[in-house]
Amino acid sequence: MIKNKGGWIKVVEAFVAVLLIGAVLLIIINQNEENKDISSQAYNDEMMMLRAIELNNDLRTGILEIDDNALPISSDNSGFPLEIKAKIEEKKPSYLACNMKICKIEQECFINNDASSDVYTNQITIFANLEKYNPRKLVISCVLA
Repeated sequence: MIKNKGGWIKVVEAFVAVLLIGAVLLIIINQNEENKDISSQAYNDEMMMLRAIELNNDLRTGILEIDDNALPISSDNSGFPLEIKAKIEEKKPSYLACNMKICKIEQECFINNDASSDVYTNQITIFANLEKYNPRKLVISCVLA
């Protein structure tokens, strides 16, 4: 019945080749999506940590009462408010290692990171509480731990 069996073998080979190429493409796309998921998760976790500070009146007051001459102040510095450090440590997920800095609103607020991996940075601005107007920026910079 079938005289030319070589033709069917070529069709099967072509089909297998297409399946292999498709599988490789799917693996590459999945790896890129996993990286995006980590980035968006890190961003969301940073925002959660910053919102916890932003919505707490005592922590806001602590930021606003820092002397202008002491700014910018890094979380590595002994003068950095301990309550803010404690709140960040409480909210920080275990997969992130974070540093913070408080600056005047008009200052550039850089955090040096020597990390070889991706760095995730976010900030909030604290302008005032009920008694005091004294704008400040709180910048957080995290790397994967």
